[in-house]
Amino acid sequence: MKPLFRTLLPILPGILYVYSLPAGAQGCYTDPIYEVRVEEDVEYGLAINYCGFEEPLRMDLYRPVGDDNAKRPAIVLIHGGAFLSGDKGSYDMVEAARAFAARGYLAVSINYRLGFHKSVYYTPDAQGCALIGGLSGAQNAQCLYASPGEIGRALYRSVQDARGAIRFVKTRLDSVDANNVFVGGGSAGGFTAMSAAYMDDDESPEVALAQNPVSAIPLIYGACHPAGCHTERPDLGPPQGSLHTGQADASVKGVLNIFGALFAPSWIDAGEPLLYSYHKDNDLVVPCQNGQPFRSLVSRCLNNAACTAMPNTWPEAFGSCSLQAYLDTLANAPAHEFQIVNCTPPNFPCSYSCHEVTAEEVQQIVQGATEFWGCTITGQQQREKRWILHAFPNPAREVIELRAKHSGPPLEVTLYSLAGQPLQCLRMQEELNLDVSAFPPGAYILRVNDGIRVAFQKIVIQK
Repeated sequence: MKPLFRTLLPILPGILYVYSLPAGAQGCYTDPIYEVRVEEDVEYGLAINYCGFEEPLRMDLYRPVGDDNAKRPAIVLIHGGAFLSGDKGSYDMVEAARAFAARGYLAVSINYRLGFHKSVYYTPDAQGCALIGGLSGAQNAQCLYASPGEIGRALYRSVQDARGAIRFVKTRLDSVDANNVFVGGGSAGGFTAMSAAYMDDDESPEVALAQNPVSAIPLIYGACHPAGCHTERPDLGPPQGSLHTGQADASVKGVLNIFGALFAPSWIDAGEPLLYSYHKDNDLVVPCQNGQPFRSLVSRCLNNAACTAMPNTWPEAFGSCSLQAYLDTLANAPAHEFQIVNCTPPNFPCSYSCHEVTAEEVQQIVQGATEFWGCTITGQQQREKRWILHAFPNPAREVIELRAKHSGPPLEVTLYSLAGQPLQCLRMQEELNLDVSAFPPGAYILRVNDGIRVAFQKIVIQK
């Protein structure tokens, strides 16, 4: 892709910079200061799904109230659901959309084409998985058994739809700055967001070409398909899709990924859109490292007693931990920040606790993303440094020394858990020793407020 990222303020580990911005800069769209208005079910196109049926594609719009900005940034948000289920009204994308709109963005949460053909080869295993899944409360678990190439085709369709939505936002919605459009998503939506941003046309998977039809649909998959579903697998068309082409491209300035992955890290090239990525280290659904989705869930939660073949039908994915390692060694890599959170693996009966976010965590993620890329939006190249806070060592074991180049009223320093719970609140002028010895190891957020500006710094505690 063509480089979109031009300049990003360098933030050194353990050093927190806060800037006094000109009036009207609105804190680089980082402060949640607006009420939010929602417009539901705006249709952005029609497309053919995997069964050969045309379906409408809709989005919900989230706008800031009382903001007369004629060129505001925008973000397209994409829900998860293993390319099978989910909706633009999923709680995490709704929470994220409201959080972005409260900061002055136009945020849209989209529906896209879902579904894929199922594996005939693994039908016996799927029958056992359906039984065990039903007993454990996971209905229709057999629907995750994908026919060869079908996950790649499902991703491809979702990318086409996401790119169509991006172009729709740029050309059909008012008060949008087309140069400051972002894309983000959770789980399968994270796959889609990153692929839409980083997959060049010549990197499109071969499975998007016409494939042999699948066999007749076995009865075990009857609940997985709409009635009359066709078994043909035609060419899926150009990777840009066909929606709203010719008026604007689908390029974005940055990407927000939550629990997503890429099927090919090499899709990310030097100079491409910046990336803010969030993952939990023991995610059993989409591995933070690399591996097949659901593999750890089956082995840990079902003790390989059922559903063992299901991960075999999914391609290897490269999660946030793998992508961080890749980008850290890539020359001229896009600006990136990764939040990898410690998460204790769930015990049997398992839950998705390491593949879920609370509303508070979504707020933290949006704050982190907007702080990371916020001031690239305004285009302001000259800023007066108001104060600088040094926090070291970071990571720390017992005490973090805080030193501020600061004149004025005392700074209010608050340490938060990632869930948003305040743990310590202190005041400092120039120096402060922050005792963290009583807190368990993990990542925390340091919030610093001088009465005018608020800034955040990630703190890691080790034992």
